[in-house]
Amino acid sequence: MAKKKTAARRAPAKQKSMTLPLTFLAVLGTLAIFATPTALVLAIGMAPSLVAVFMENRPGAYTAKCITACNLAGVLPVLRDLWLTGHLMSQARMMVGDPIVWLQMYGAAGVGWSLVWLAPLVAGVFADAGHDRSVAKLEARQEKLREEWGDGITG
Repeated sequence: MAKKKTAARRAPAKQKSMTLPLTFLAVLGTLAIFATPTALVLAIGMAPSLVAVFMENRPGAYTAKCITACNLAGVLPVLRDLWLTGHLMSQARMMVGDPIVWLQMYGAAGVGWSLVWLAPLVAGVFADAGHDRSVAKLEARQEKLREEWGDGITG
């Protein structure tokens, strides 16, 4: 009986939302019809973001958002160059075949991954430094009180 009550109290497991990947694919499909060169560059350039979206296993986590933002920052200059040079399929294939373009697009996604992995470490270092500073202030205050009131104050 007790097992049934605890099982009934548990919240149901949250389903992973497929809204973002489906939206991306819908936009890509629409672009493939009306702007094929742009769709080609986006499909190849934004692949790391799509992988990050599928790998995200916690609701509310910011991994995919961070990687997508950085990845988009690497893809947008390529799209700008494509749009300024005539928006032709041959131009898109030439850009996609350039290793420097791949480095730019995927390197920006790599920066996003670096931020995801390094930001908690850097935040931890700053939190530890703040904690150590607070401990030092409290110890100094305790020493000042000990001098003023004597050793009996520490109990």
